[in-house]
Amino acid sequence: MEEYKKKLEEQRQRKAEEARLFNIEEVLADSSKIREVYVEEIEAKVRYGPLTIGDLSDVLKGETDQERAILMLWKMLSKADEKITLEKVKALPIDVATAILTKITAGPLQPTLKKLQSGLKATPTRSYSA
Repeated sequence: MEEYKKKLEEQRQRKAEEARLFNIEEVLADSSKIREVYVEEIEAKVRYGPLTIGDLSDVLKGETDQERAILMLWKMLSKADEKITLEKVKALPIDVATAILTKITAGPLQPTLKKLQSGLKATPTRSYSA
């Protein structure tokens, strides 16, 4: 067990030594790129922009977890399509909104999303493809 811990620590040190220096310009350039993901539950590709620290103030204006989830979805979708309004996002069927949110917030936002989705419960999925 000690040998395993030692190897793990050596690997961490090697990674730290080989790591490139943080470059905020690179991160900002990447964060402004529009992303596209296939959402199997709705059989459609969804385009979105990632949330930024600056977006959090708008998202946190929601008084409930459900309102914050809706604001999060709207912020992300509207970055890729300016015709997407908050009113249109609020009109989405719950199963569609939940499927999209789950897919586009996979990774670091997943624990936060689980909390935000407390008011959004998925219903059986339907096909919304053209």
